[in-house]
Amino acid sequence: MNVLLINPWIYDFAAYDLWLKPLGLLKIASFLEKFGHRVSLIDCLDRYHPLLKRRYKKLPSLRKFDCGKFFSQEVEKPVFFKNIPRRYKRYGIPPEIFEEELSRVEYPDAVGVTSGMTYWYPGVFEVIRRVKRRFPSVPVVLGGIYATLCFEHAREFSGADYVIRGKGEIPFLKILDSIADTKRDYSKIFWQEEEEELIPAYHLLSRVNSIALLTSRGCPFRCSYCASYLLESNFIQQNPDKVLDKIDYYIKRFEVKDIAFYDDALLVNAEKHIIPLLRGIIKRFKGKVRFHTPNGLHARFIDRKMAELFYAANFKTIRLSFESTYPKVQRQSCNKVNEEDLIKAVENLACAGYRRKDLGVYIMVGLPGQKIEEIIDTIEFVHKTGARVKIAQFSPIPGTLEFKKALKESSLPLDKEPLLQNNSIFYIWNKKITYDGLLKIKDLVKREGGK
Repeated sequence: MNVLLINPWIYDFAAYDLWLKPLGLLKIASFLEKFGHRVSLIDCLDRYHPLLKRRYKKLPSLRKFDCGKFFSQEVEKPVFFKNIPRRYKRYGIPPEIFEEELSRVEYPDAVGVTSGMTYWYPGVFEVIRRVKRRFPSVPVVLGGIYATLCFEHAREFSGADYVIRGKGEIPFLKILDSIADTKRDYSKIFWQEEEEELIPAYHLLSRVNSIALLTSRGCPFRCSYCASYLLESNFIQQNPDKVLDKIDYYIKRFEVKDIAFYDDALLVNAEKHIIPLLRGIIKRFKGKVRFHTPNGLHARFIDRKMAELFYAANFKTIRLSFESTYPKVQRQSCNKVNEEDLIKAVENLACAGYRRKDLGVYIMVGLPGQKIEEIIDTIEFVHKTGARVKIAQFSPIPGTLEFKKALKESSLPLDKEPLLQNNSIFYIWNKKITYDGLLKIKDLVKREGGK
């Protein structure tokens, strides 16, 4: 069958391409290709779309290591956001370019649309609306994070014919088989083994300068604000040798220079996973490619040996997860890290060769009940280590413990309207942090945190 996959726009107050790739969609594409389906892809977040450069003089400049701003256009704010003093935008290619892409593709037998953050659903709805107008008789399948966490909302309002909750590969295959009246024994598809061999279909993208890499699924921790375990109940790590072979393939096939590890728990089971990976990278790829960890590493696991391996393996971007200096917040994040852990990790990384000011440390801002004094104390502590603070603004994610707390604290229908789960607007329901307080926090973060 002919399948069209679409990565939709982002509608938000802010969006930035930090090696962001439609990885789930690319995995589904490879999976479907393996079973003989013809797959095409429209990526609405394509910063390198050839028509952008031809038609628009002012484009966002490229940043270091293939990161940068998306092309964006201001759009009308939803009614919930009318009093938010920020501009609301559609990030990605303009709609007219999207329509041209739709006109070029072979008439599809089915269309698959992915979804990211729950509050990005306006972009999902807009894509489905345009697809339905262009291909009225073609079934649309919706999956991804929003579809999983807000399943009933997606089923009722998205306009999709099918909504998939959770991992989408086999359910999507079953839908296609039902459309084509194909009989198949799904019990013979051993998914864990299949996934280790599967290489995401990066060949469908218009340009590949960097790769987003996942070497595991799920997370063994159960942090009160995180939905990782809701999206994947099991924690499964891939064979390090298989990962190294994939890296080798990306370098040879696409000549990429930057690869970002997006694992939620990259350092867990270190002796069997990350340490063999780092040693393999040093042996096979040293100097050929730059590596990055934008998702936040567990500082507790970074001893001197591991820090030296990261440096020798050419990891250029190191981000550490810290959350807060306050014991209550640390407990909510499963006691993954405390002040002493962070101090030791920064010291070990500095001794290995990293400049302290190049190390980023994520802290949580906007948790239910969190006071501005707690956040200021945490910022000042991180600054004393010499590292730089990276704010992680809280989003009330359905199904998490912190979502339940936020629901009690707020008078807004956070459970009924996913737009209100936006991490940029926590201060409109958090009773202890105002917008002026948020500006104060951001101003404090800008101060240099050591040499």
